[in-house]
Amino acid sequence: MTNHNHHLPYNTTSKCIETSRLESFLPLAKALVFDCDGTLLDTMPIYYESWKRTCEEVGLEFPLERFYSTAGMPVVDIFRMLIEEQNKSHHLCPIQCEIRKKQHHADVESEGWVAGPIDVVTDIASRYHGKIPMAVASSGWRDHVLKGLERIGILHLFDTVVTADEEEVKRGKPHPDIFLVAAKRLGVDPAFCIGFEDADFGIQALNSAGYMYSSDVRLLHMYPRNVEKRRQIDMSNDNGRW
Repeated sequence: MTNHNHHLPYNTTSKCIETSRLESFLPLAKALVFDCDGTLLDTMPIYYESWKRTCEEVGLEFPLERFYSTAGMPVVDIFRMLIEEQNKSHHLCPIQCEIRKKQHHADVESEGWVAGPIDVVTDIASRYHGKIPMAVASSGWRDHVLKGLERIGILHLFDTVVTADEEEVKRGKPHPDIFLVAAKRLGVDPAFCIGFEDADFGIQALNSAGYMYSSDVRLLHMYPRNVEKRRQIDMSNDNGRW
């Protein structure tokens, strides 16, 4: 099956463009695979708080814009990149930094920070539960992913959960490994899978995996981030200025 991620024509109606594109492919899919953080769960504000505390402790710079640009990468890989870029390899270890971040993340959660569902995405998972196989493919730590999905009551929707800390996943996003493993566990050819992502690295990974369609959930109506940008796009769309 042809990969349809590129060069699809945009329509000129006022309806959300990404929703229209996605709805045209959903009836063709034999499996759905969802990222977790920022896709199913609105964890990004909590994650950045723990990142900020950790980086302040160890002396690394990691501004908010950079944080979002690295979304989808495994935590240890981000630390490795930051340490190398900022010439801190002589006294910082990526693995030890990741351990410190886990502790700060636990502290943030103990203070009452809770990630809620991203309804526009979880509604799709609920709609297709029991109809076609579904998986979660996340760069997050497995215990955190399972806990987060269970907390909002959607863990049961998925046939399998794949995380980057599993031995079977050799390389993290933007490499395709995690999405290939997810499709394999579901028993579906990647060419018949639709993937859902909120990060550029994740979209790259889906495209490399050869999925039928890569849905950028940031473009969906009612997605919790980029509201102002989406409104500007829709205003332009209404005026026929695509």
